Amino acid sequence: MIISNVLSTCGCTVPTKPTEPIMPGKTGKIDIKYSMIPGPIRKTITVESNAVNYEDGRIALKIKGEVIPDE
Repeated sequence: MIISNVLSTCGCTVPTKPTEPIMPGKTGKIDIKYSMIPGPIRKTITVESNAVNYEDGRIALKIKGEVIPDE
């Protein structure tokens, strides 16, 4: 699989795509850095690739969680 682009819905979330193709049977990693403002997180990252089982090779990844401030 070749990941050609990774897009974020806002500037507070910065994704980084793999630089090399992901070979069959292997795994890849998309790093995502988020502005750590305390509170809930709901973000969508769009991955563009050469995947044939998704329309135009695009799939949305949803990130959900909560940032808890240090005590």
